[in-house]
Amino acid sequence: MPVLLTTVNDKTDQARVEQLEKIYADAQPERLAQLPNVDSAKSFVENILQSPDHTFYCGLFNERLIAALVASQDDDYWQVSHLCVRSVTRRRGVGSRLLTLVIEAARAEGKAIRVAADALMTQDHIILQRMGYTLNEAGDNYLLDLRR
Repeated sequence: MPVLLTTVNDKTDQARVEQLEKIYADAQPERLAQLPNVDSAKSFVENILQSPDHTFYCGLFNERLIAALVASQDDDYWQVSHLCVRSVTRRRGVGSRLLTLVIEAARAEGKAIRVAADALMTQDHIILQRMGYTLNEAGDNYLLDLRR
């Protein structure tokens, strides 16, 4: 499945905003419980789009968003969270492909990727370990250092 990377960081493209809302509305119940202080997928997407510190990195297939994650950037890292794939495209490698594309984008900027371990479900831990992420010494973040 040829997935391309795109970003959504404002509300100007209403079709993309609606597609993001569908992605997160389609999330497993356990994943929705991780959303910070929101009562719906719509309010989650709205909160992220209003934040100047966060950007949605999305997997695009046939001009539709099929997966998304949230990234915030600082001087050394891209902090990645809230990875979600539409149910109709799960188990096809879309989540791994999206992470790979984000890794490439971070590498182009000389940044490392960090993922908070406490916000992950079991399948997320497995995917990250297969992709070469390692837990830091404190055990609270998975790291993939792309600057080496």
